[in-house]
Amino acid sequence: MLWEISKQIEGHTICALGDGAAWPVQGLIRHFRPEIEARMKQYAARASN
Repeated sequence: MLWEISKQIEGHTICALGDGAAWPVQGLIRHFRPEIEARMKQYAARASN
């Protein structure tokens, strides 16, 4: 979901700060997606107990 939102922001704003805010999120997801998804699953499992 964060990836889709960041892609909608990038290139669709008048101010360059929108692009600048989206790029770190995209880079984080691009390089660490498996780790992020694993952490989310771990958190969900702990939260459901």
